[in-house]
Amino acid sequence: MDLQSVIEGCIAGNAKSQRMLFEFFAPKMLAVCIRYTSNKMEAEDVLQEGFIKLFQRIDSFEFKGSFEGWLRRLF
Repeated sequence: MDLQSVIEGCIAGNAKSQRMLFEFFAPKMLAVCIRYTSNKMEAEDVLQEGFIKLFQRIDSFEFKGSFEGWLRRLF
């Protein structure tokens, strides 16, 4: 599946698409979270909250520009 299809699946509330998106971007976003927190455990909490926020707001992504850039700003 390509990224656009996965994002569209997430917008539709498809759990499989959400898992795919999480598994692909979690390591990168964890690195972002670690930069802004004091320890890995706190970073993992921020990561979890970030993905909750992502799935609540993913319908606002307009498919203009980089999804990863949009995601980083969200985190």
